[in-house]
Amino acid sequence: MEIKGEYQIAAMRGVVWQALNDPDVLKACIPGCEEFERAGENSFRAKIKATIGPVRANFNTILSLEDLNPPESYRLVGESKAAAGFGRGIANISLVETEDGTLLRYDADFKVGGKLAQVGSRLVVGATKKTADDFFSAFCTSLDPAAYRVDEEPEAATKSAVPKTWLAVAAAAIVLLIWWFLLG
Repeated sequence: MEIKGEYQIAAMRGVVWQALNDPDVLKACIPGCEEFERAGENSFRAKIKATIGPVRANFNTILSLEDLNPPESYRLVGESKAAAGFGRGIANISLVETEDGTLLRYDADFKVGGKLAQVGSRLVVGATKKTADDFFSAFCTSLDPAAYRVDEEPEAATKSAVPKTWLAVAAAAIVLLIWWFLLG
């Protein structure tokens, strides 16, 4: 499953880069993270409690940073294991300087197995996307409380506007019918 996103942060790229490599900042932003420690120069070990549908699990996670290009980008490679299954993922994270600070972009691909895969792909995809967005949102707002997601899907706005439009049309039709019956 592929997950993408972009956030605008009113902070210099170097500051954002430092935070992306700070275990304390990362621990505070990862949903359900109970432990987070440096395991090597470019790797971390974490314990994360997560719930996906009816499955609750404690994941032992190893994260490593690869293809480092400070302060522009890196690849985050992770593997999580729990009694309920496993997850593997790769996230390419880039930081682009903008007039307003830094644009953080991520493009990730995740795979799950075990009981987690049996829960149902829609549920797992939804939970994984929500977790990724929760992390990046928390991370970005920890640096800039006014940080915002730049790539909100325009179709989401269209989807929410369409039902409101049909609701308004239906309400107008009902009012006209009632008026016609009362007057006729």
